[in-house]
Amino acid sequence: MGTTSSSSLVVEPLKAVHFTWLQGSDQSALLPKLQTCLLRNWLAQAETFVPGLLLGRQPMALVASEHQVLRSLLLIRAHNRQGTCWRLELQNLTPPSQHSQSQVSRELFKLALLGGHARSKSWVVRCSSGDRDQLSLLRELGFQPIRTLRRWRIPHHPNLDPSRTLALGCSWEAIDRRNAPLIWPLDQASTSSHQRQIVDRHPIDLLDQIGPGSGVLLSRGRDLSPAKPDVALACLLRQQRCDDAQVYELLREPAWDERLHQALPCLLDQLAQRCPTATLVCHQDDTTLAKSIDAQGWVPLEDEILLGRSLWRRQSAPRRLQASRPLESMLGQLQPQQPPLPTPSLGRQ
Repeated sequence: MGTTSSSSLVVEPLKAVHFTWLQGSDQSALLPKLQTCLLRNWLAQAETFVPGLLLGRQPMALVASEHQVLRSLLLIRAHNRQGTCWRLELQNLTPPSQHSQSQVSRELFKLALLGGHARSKSWVVRCSSGDRDQLSLLRELGFQPIRTLRRWRIPHHPNLDPSRTLALGCSWEAIDRRNAPLIWPLDQASTSSHQRQIVDRHPIDLLDQIGPGSGVLLSRGRDLSPAKPDVALACLLRQQRCDDAQVYELLREPAWDERLHQALPCLLDQLAQRCPTATLVCHQDDTTLAKSIDAQGWVPLEDEILLGRSLWRRQSAPRRLQASRPLESMLGQLQPQQPPLPTPSLGRQ
């Protein structure tokens, strides 16, 4: 991956020299995070030398700077374990002085797309619905909206009720390899076929979204009848963010289960206790779930848009038939090449 520069603006992969700029400056708090990014950059570069041996999923980091002052950081992370879809996460560090933020973001995104991983077939990026400049820039670069998420934050003084319990026959479990396939139908039901084609995810990818606060609400079918398996009614999946924000996506079964009326307030209380700074998101079209969250006093925030971009691959044009061909060449196979031989007959005995 190369470097681009425009007058005083320099966009390049994160390097060790950038750490000398941060020491003693007001950006020194970024050192531990950027050190981790630099180490992963080295691993990502090593993966390019041994294709086929490594999975090629190490994140990469690009930085934009003006006169040795870091302005923005762009992390490039694998969005699935196959490494076919990558996620771009932009973090603005300090306002640029000689360029607009759109110019800085454009150069970062362009370098990321041009120098992308060899296995990448698509890209996704999140953007606030109110950030018109970045939305316009992403559309200009070929991204299209594929999903809109509603967002809430925990109220400053949440009304927690310790007497709330899950519905009868339900249990809350941490996400693992055993119950991840049960969550998969909930994930697929909340996405369009176009989004599924872009992100190219599988049930095993759900294990990358585990952490404190995440889990699955199961209907314990085995407790009632051995012939009935467990069914996932809802789940909380933690989204991976470059700023380490605690953002959880709430998914539920397409057919609203009445047990969610009792279980959902309990789940939101548990999330508020474990992750007081958490943000909750759900699909914009799920109005029933949104009303239930509003009823618990959670504060609505600006919507978030997920945009996707697939690599355009040129296909060879099909062979065209000639507009006109001589009739003789078309019927040549039907014409005899020599006069027919006489039919043999038996002579007189």
